Amino acid sequence: MSDSQRQQQQQLQLQQEQQQSKKKNWWWNKQPKPESILSLEEQRVLKRVKSRAHFLDRGVSCCCFQVGFDGIIGFIPVIGDFLGVLLALQVVHMAMQLDIPNELVSKMMFNIAFDFVIGLVPLAGDILDIMYKCNTKNALLLENYLIKRRRKIMAHDTTVTTSAPVIKTTK
Repeated sequence: MSDSQRQQQQQLQLQQEQQQSKKKNWWWNKQPKPESILSLEEQRVLKRVKSRAHFLDRGVSCCCFQVGFDGIIGFIPVIGDFLGVLLALQVVHMAMQLDIPNELVSKMMFNIAFDFVIGLVPLAGDILDIMYKCNTKNALLLENYLIKRRRKIMAHDTTVTTSAPVIKTTK
C-alpha cells in the first residue's frame, strides 16, 4: 500500500469519527449496540422489552409526535390508567428474568407509579402521561444496567491471551 493510499484511508477514518461525534445525543445512540457484548439471553429479553416499550409509548405517529397504546387507553378515565400500569408491570416482569437488582426494579416501579399518578389528572394528566413515556425510560434503565454489568464482568475476566512463544528450558 502506498503512502498516498494510507493517508487517504486515515483521512476517511478521521471523517467517520467526526461524523460519529456530531450525532445528536439521543438515548439510542449513546452507547455501542448491546448486541456486541451482551449474552444471547440478555439480547433476547432486551429486544422484547424495547419492543413492548415502543408499542406502549411510541406505537403510533400522529402530527409530529408519537403516541403509544398506553397514551391512547389513558384517555379512558381511571380504567385506562390501571390498564397502563398492568402493561407497564409486564415490561418490568420481562426485565426481572435477567436477575436484575432490587434497586433497579424499584427505579422502574417508581417510573410506573409516577406515570400512573400523572395520568389520574383528567386531560392535562393524560397529555403529560403521553410525554413522560415511562416504559421507554425503563427500557433504557435496563439496557444501561446490562451493559454496565457485562463491562464489569469483562473487566474482571483474568484470562490472558498472548501470542508470545513458549520457551522451554532444558537442564
